[in-house]
Amino acid sequence: MNPIKGLLKKDYRISRLYFLIWTGFLMLALIAGVGLSAYTSQPAGTLPVIVLVSFAHIIFAPAFMLTLLNLEAKTQLWLYTPRRGIELILSKFGVIICYQLILQLLISVYAAFNIFWFGREVYEPIGGQLFLEAALVLNIILLVAGLYFTTWITLLWTVFHSLKNLSRMIRWFIVIGTVVVYNSVEGFLLSLEPISDFIFRHKFEVISEAALTYENEQWSVFLDTTEVPVFPLFYYALLIIILIIAAAKLLDRKVEV
Repeated sequence: MNPIKGLLKKDYRISRLYFLIWTGFLMLALIAGVGLSAYTSQPAGTLPVIVLVSFAHIIFAPAFMLTLLNLEAKTQLWLYTPRRGIELILSKFGVIICYQLILQLLISVYAAFNIFWFGREVYEPIGGQLFLEAALVLNIILLVAGLYFTTWITLLWTVFHSLKNLSRMIRWFIVIGTVVVYNSVEGFLLSLEPISDFIFRHKFEVISEAALTYENEQWSVFLDTTEVPVFPLFYYALLIIILIIAAAKLLDRKVEV
C-alpha cells in the first residue's frame, strides 16, 4: 500500500466518529432552523442559523486537528514511524480538508435551499450565477481561515511538546509569547501606510452581508456586497505553507509527549 494512502486511511479511521458526531449536530441545527422558521411562519429565521454555523466552521478545522494530535500523543506511534513529519501532518490536513469541504457544501446547499425555495419570498432575490460566485468566494475564505488557525494550532502544539525538558509554565509562556510577538509585528506592519495601501489596493466585491428588516409582521432578508482585499488571501496561503513546514521540522525531532 502507498504510505500516504496508509496514513490517510489511519487518520480517517481514528477521526470518522468525531466527524459524524459534528455532522449530526450540524444537521440538527439546520433542521431546527427550518422547523422553527416554518412553525413561526418567519422563513428569514434561517439566516441566523446560516451565519452561526458558518462561523462555527472557522473553528472546526483547528479543533479537529488538536483532537487528532492529542489522540496521536496517547499512542506515541510517530516516535517509531519511518515517515517524515511533513507526511504525518499533511495526512491529517488532507482528512480535515475533506471533512471541511463536505460540511461547507452542506451549508451552501442549505443556503441555496432557503434563498431559492423555502425563503424565496423574504430573501432578496439573486441570480443563480451570482449565488454560485458568492458561495465560491465565501467558501474559499472560510477554508483559508480555518486552515490558517489550524496551522497555528499545529505549530504551537509541536513547539510546546518539543520543549518537554522545560517546565509547563515556561512552555506555555513561550507559546503565548510566540502568538503575542507575531500579532504585534503584524499589527505594526499594517499600521504603516505604504504597506497598508499595498495590501488593500486590489479588491473585489462579493455578497457577504445580510440584514434583517421587519415590516408588516414579516422579517425579510436583504443582501449586500462588501469589498474583499486580494493580497491577504495569498499572504495567508503562503503563511500556512511556512507554518506547516516549521511544524514538520519540529515533529521530525520525534517529539515525545
